[in-house]
Amino acid sequence: MHNNKKAESRIMKRLISVTGILVMAAGLAQADWFFRGTPNGWAADALDPVSGSLYETCRTFGEGDAGGGPRFKIDRYGDWTESYPAEDYAVGSNQSLVIQFDSSTQQITTESVADCDTTVTDSWYFRGTPNGWGTTAMAFEGDNRWCTTESFGTGDGGGGPRFKIDHTGDWTESYPETDYFVSSNTTYDICFDAGTRQIDVTEASGSDLTLSSLGAEYSPTATTFAIWSPDSSNIGLVVDGVGYTLPRVADQLGYTGIYGIELPGDLHGVEYYFTIDGVPVRDPYGKMALPNQDVNIVMDMSRTDPVGGWVAPPPLIEREDAVIYEIHIRDFTIDSTSGVSAANRGKYLGMVEGGTTYQGATTGIDHLKELGVTHVQILPFYDFSTCSDPADTSCYNWGYDPRNFNVPEERYATTTDTIERVREVKTMINEFHKAGIRVIMDVVYNHTFDYEMFENISMRYYTDTDLSGTGNSIDANVPMVGRMIRDSLEYWTREYRLDGYRFDLVGIFDHDEYGDWGRYLNQQFPDRDLLLYGEPWNGYASDPREAERVRLGTIAREETGHVGVFNPKYREAIKGNNDDGYGGGFAFNQGEIWAMDFGSRAGIRYTNDPDQVIDLWDPMYATDPEQTINYVSAHDNLALRDKILAWAALNGVPENSDYLRRIQNYANGIVLTSQGIPFLHGGVEMLRDKDGDHNSYKSPDSVNKIRWNWKIDNADIYSYYRDAIALRKAHPGFRMNTWDEIDQNVTTIRHADDVLVTDIDAGANGDTWSRILVIYNSGGNFSYPLPSGTWKVAMEKNDPTAGNGRTVTGSMVAEGTAVTVLYQE
Repeated sequence: MHNNKKAESRIMKRLISVTGILVMAAGLAQADWFFRGTPNGWAADALDPVSGSLYETCRTFGEGDAGGGPRFKIDRYGDWTESYPAEDYAVGSNQSLVIQFDSSTQQITTESVADCDTTVTDSWYFRGTPNGWGTTAMAFEGDNRWCTTESFGTGDGGGGPRFKIDHTGDWTESYPETDYFVSSNTTYDICFDAGTRQIDVTEASGSDLTLSSLGAEYSPTATTFAIWSPDSSNIGLVVDGVGYTLPRVADQLGYTGIYGIELPGDLHGVEYYFTIDGVPVRDPYGKMALPNQDVNIVMDMSRTDPVGGWVAPPPLIEREDAVIYEIHIRDFTIDSTSGVSAANRGKYLGMVEGGTTYQGATTGIDHLKELGVTHVQILPFYDFSTCSDPADTSCYNWGYDPRNFNVPEERYATTTDTIERVREVKTMINEFHKAGIRVIMDVVYNHTFDYEMFENISMRYYTDTDLSGTGNSIDANVPMVGRMIRDSLEYWTREYRLDGYRFDLVGIFDHDEYGDWGRYLNQQFPDRDLLLYGEPWNGYASDPREAERVRLGTIAREETGHVGVFNPKYREAIKGNNDDGYGGGFAFNQGEIWAMDFGSRAGIRYTNDPDQVIDLWDPMYATDPEQTINYVSAHDNLALRDKILAWAALNGVPENSDYLRRIQNYANGIVLTSQGIPFLHGGVEMLRDKDGDHNSYKSPDSVNKIRWNWKIDNADIYSYYRDAIALRKAHPGFRMNTWDEIDQNVTTIRHADDVLVTDIDAGANGDTWSRILVIYNSGGNFSYPLPSGTWKVAMEKNDPTAGNGRTVTGSMVAEGTAVTVLYQE
C-alpha cells in the first residue's frame, strides 16, 4: 500500500483492520482458543474472549525464529489437533498487532497498534448493504472514535444503500435506531463516537492507491490488484488462500468504479481471484490462468522474454506495402508432411521451426519466406473455451469463443509451465520477425463464449441486443468496457510485440470507438506501423445504432486512426457467392464490371470527404487505400478451390479442368495487382480445399490441415502466387498511399462488360516503371489497342513471368481469365 502520504489515515487503518483469511467454517467455540507463534515460542497462550464467538490477543512480533519470519496460528485445544489457518499466518517484522479470531468463521483480523500496553479491547462493527449486513470491524482512532471507509452500491432487496453500527456484532446494541441511508454508488468515510453514539459520514475521495492498469500489476516488492465493479462495493480478493477486502480506489487514468489493494512481497506465480458479493470471478485483465478455472496467476512477465532477447520488427514503409497471409496454428504444421518435429506440430514453436521440407520443397516458416508475404495473420491464440482439455489432441476449434482475452491458449504450447507457455508465444513472434515477417493476431472482443466470463462481475459488459449472433455480445459503448478492449490491445502490443490486429465482427462497435483505439495505439507505438482491420458487419442482427457502427460507409471518418475493413463488395465482384457455386463473379467470366472498377482502386470515395454521408454499404467508401483489405477467401466460408469446384459442378466443368486452375490464379492475381492491401487465405497458393466445408470451425484435421504435398502437386499454382507477390513488392505503382495519389494517377477504362484496363502513373509513386497497364480480362482473348510508344510485357497468359519483358507496340492480345501487365520504363 502507498501509505507515505497519510500513514495514519482512516483508509489505511481500514485496510489493515480488515486483512484476513477465510477457512472452512466450524460451529461456535466449544473450548478455549490459544495463540501460538514466534513471539511466545509456539507455547499455548489462551485468547481473551471479547463477545459471542470473538476472541482477541495483542502480540509484539520480532524477526521470527529459526523456522522462518514472524508468524502464528490459532490452536483450538492447545494440542495442535485443530488449528487455523492451514499454513502459518505470516506478519511483518518488529510490530505490535491486535489479533482477533472469530471462532464461528475462523476469520483472523489484525490491527497494528503502537504497543500492546495501550491495546483497546472494545470493538465496534459496520453492518450494511456493502458487506451484506455482515460484521466489518471498525478501526479505533482514539477518543472513543471508531472509523471505516465503505463503498455503497445501489442497496439490496430491502431498500437503498444504508447501514448501522453494531457494538458486539450480534445486534444487541446498534446505532442509529433506524437504518442510516446514504447515496448510491458513493464511497464514504464513516466514523462513530462510542461516547456520544454520534455517526459522522463524509464522502471519501477513495483510496490513494496509484494504478498503472487493472488486474495484477507485478513488481518484485509488491503487486497491485484492481478490478472494475460498477454494481457492487462488496469486493474481495483471495491471494494464495488469504482473503482481503478491497476498498474503492480514487478515479484516475480514466478508470472509474475501481476497487484495489497493493500487497507487499514477491508474488510471482501466486494464484489469485477476485470476489464480487462473495462470488469468485476471474480477472478480466489476467495475464495467466489455471486451465478452465476462474483462478489467475500473478506473472513476472520479465521472466518470459525470448532467449537472446527481442529483435526489431521488420520495417514497413507504408501500410499498403503489406501482403497478409492468414493461417491457423494447428492447420499449418499438424500434418507430418510439414516436416516439423513431432513435438512441435500444431504448436507455437512449430510455426517457426526452420529448415523443414517435403520432398525437397520448403514448408512452414521457410515457405512463407519464399512466398514473400510480409504479414502472417494468425487465428485466435488467446485462451478460448472449446477443447478445454489439452490432453484431447483430437479436439479442434478455430478459437472464436474467448475465455481470457490476455492469456495465451495452452493447447498450442509444448509444456504446461506457464512461464514457458508465454515464452513460446513470444519466441514465435520473435522468429517471424527474424524471418522478415510481421505478426497479426485475430482478436474476438465482440463476444465471449458465454455470459459466464463476466456476468458475476457485471452484466454491463454485455449488450441488451445480441449483435454478434452468439447470445453474449460485448458493449463497448460502456466506457470501462471499451477501455478494457483498448488496454488489452495495448498489453499485447507492448508485451508480445505484435504488429497488428484483425477484429472479428468489428461491426458491432461504434466507428469512433474503433478509431479511438487506433489513434491511441499509434500514439503509444508511433514507430510500429500497426495494421488494424476487421469485418465491418455484425452477426446478422438488427442494430438500432446501425449508422454509428463500423461499416463501409463510416470507416472513412476514422482515417486518422489508421483502421480499415475487409472489402466484401470487391470479394463478391471477383468470386460471387461465398458458400455455393452460384453467383460466379469476374474470376468466373461473370459479374459486374463497375464493381470491379471501384474495387481495383481500393474502393476510394468519389470525393475525398470522410464526413459526406453515403450508403453504409457503398463500394466507394475509403479515403485512404490502407482502409481497404482486398480478398476473395478467408477461413470463413468456402475456400477458393471449394468455391471453384461448386461452380464447376453447376456449370458442367470437369474438376480436373485446367480452366479451374486458371481461375485459382486469376482471382488472386486481381487482388495482388489492385490498389489497397491484399489478403490471402493460407494454402490458397497450393490449391487448398476443405472438402466443401464452408464452416470448418470445429471440423477435424482431415478437413482443415495443410497437406504440404499440395505444394509439390500444384507447383504451377504456387509459382504464380510467389511471382505475383514479388511483382507487387517490386513496384510501388501497385501500392498508392493516398486518396489523392489514386485519384490523380490511377485511371480505369471499361471495355464492354468483361475487360477492365487500369492505367497507372507508376512513376508518381517512385516506381522504376513510369507507367503500368493492368488488364483484367473475363471474356475471350482480347486485342487491346495500346497507347502510343513501346511497351514491355511483365505478366500474361496465367504466368507472372511469361512476358519476360518482351516488347510490343500498337496492340496487345490479352488472354481471357488472366491478368496482363504491361509497362514503360
